[in-house]
Amino acid sequence: MPGGKGNIKPEDGKQFSSEYQVEYWDEKTALKFGNDLLEWLKEKDENVFFDEFIYLVADSKNYHPKAKIYPELISYLKNKFTSFLKLHSLAEKLQETKLVKFGCFDKLNSSMTKFTLINNHDWKEKSDVTTDGGKINTNINIDSKLIKHINKELEDEY
Repeated sequence: MPGGKGNIKPEDGKQFSSEYQVEYWDEKTALKFGNDLLEWLKEKDENVFFDEFIYLVADSKNYHPKAKIYPELISYLKNKFTSFLKLHSLAEKLQETKLVKFGCFDKLNSSMTKFTLINNHDWKEKSDVTTDGGKINTNINIDSKLIKHINKELEDEY
């Protein structure tokens, strides 16, 4: 079979290899993708989750005929272009703000909102337990005699 797999001939150009790879996601295309994500997030209140944009919206945008949309695309573009990373950080902050806002106003399921904020935005519940398991004492009981003594010392000093 001449030309190897797929009958690639020398006149067809270079064959794809580890040394030669065609890149369809250049910085300009990545920035268009990032700006489209931001615009989509701002468009409607219910536009919150990046996966929805990737699977239902971005695939129809035709960034480049051969530029494929796939689940790890955002991670890939964040690592490749600092400019895209900045857009993505802004998109994450917008997502976090929408989750908090709509969670507080009961537009979203509070348990799922909490789950999403903890897992995607590094939120943590406050705890009154130390790292070694001891309880932090937040109630400080001060004896009234001690307060009078401190006040007398302060008066004497000034």
